[in-house]
Amino acid sequence: MTERVICDCDNTMGVPGKPVDDGQTLLYLLGRPDVELVGVTTTFGNGTIEEVYGATEQLLHDVGRPDIPLWRGAGQRGQPPTDAARFLAETAASHPGEITLLAIGPVGNLRAAAELDLDFFHHLKQITLMGGYLHPLPVPGWEDVSELNLSSDPEAAFAVLNASCPVTLMNAHICLHAPFGLRELAPIEQFDRKAYHLLRDYLLTCEANHVEPQDYLWDLLPAVYISYPNLFDANPVRVRSTVADLETGTIVIGNEEEGALVNMPTCILDLDQFYAILYHAWAQAPLSKR
Repeated sequence: MTERVICDCDNTMGVPGKPVDDGQTLLYLLGRPDVELVGVTTTFGNGTIEEVYGATEQLLHDVGRPDIPLWRGAGQRGQPPTDAARFLAETAASHPGEITLLAIGPVGNLRAAAELDLDFFHHLKQITLMGGYLHPLPVPGWEDVSELNLSSDPEAAFAVLNASCPVTLMNAHICLHAPFGLRELAPIEQFDRKAYHLLRDYLLTCEANHVEPQDYLWDLLPAVYISYPNLFDANPVRVRSTVADLETGTIVIGNEEEGALVNMPTCILDLDQFYAILYHAWAQAPLSKR
C-alpha cells in the first residue's frame, strides 16, 4: 500500500554548519517505494526560510526530483497563511483521509492551513511529527540544548497536538535511541559519496560543541513510523501542555481524562532493523548519481 506523504520541514542540508536530519529524511522518503511524496512545504527553523527553501530546492534537483511540488512557507512565528499553507489545505481537502503529514520543523504551516480550512486536520489521515521534551536531556553536551520544533511557534504546536486526526509525536528522548556518528555514517560512503561528505562535514562541526562527532536521527523516527509503526511501541498518552509550556517545548502528560490523545512512543523495538531500513532507502535516492 502506498502512503501519500507531505513533508513539512526546515531542511538545511548543504548549508555549512546547519543540521542535516531533514535532508536525510527527504532522501529516505524519496528512496521508499511505498511512499509517494506528494509535496514538500518549508518553514523557518534550522535556518531562515530563504536558506531552507534554497537548500530543499537544491536537494530535490540533485536527487533528480525537481518535479515534486515545493512550497515556501512560514518565515516566522504566527505568520499569516502562505503558499505552503494553501497547498496543505487544498491537497488535504481534495484527498480526504489519504494524506499523512510528516512535520519535522516548526508547525506554523499546519496552523495556517487550519485557518484556511477549519476541517483541515479532519481531512488528514494522520500527523507524525518530532519535537518536545519531557525533561532535560541526559546526554553530556546536550543538557542545555533548547527545543526548536514546538517552541518556535507554540500556538501552532498547541493546535497540532490537539488536532482531530491521529497524531504521533516522537519526542527528543526516544530520538536519543538513534545516534548518528562516524560509525553510522560509514556505510553511506559505499553508495553516496556526496551525501557522505556533507554528513561528515556536519558531524565534525558537532565535535566542537559536544563530546564527540555525533548527532541523532531526530526527524527520521516519525518518517520511519509511517511505513513501520510496529517498529515502535504504542504509547497513547494525554498531553495537556499549554501554550506557555510549549514556549519551551515542554510536554506535560495529563491523566486519563485531561489533555489531547497523542501516541508518543518510548522506544525503537528493533534498532538493527531501523538502521537497515534507512540504509536501504538512502541507497535508492543518492545525491551522487547526478
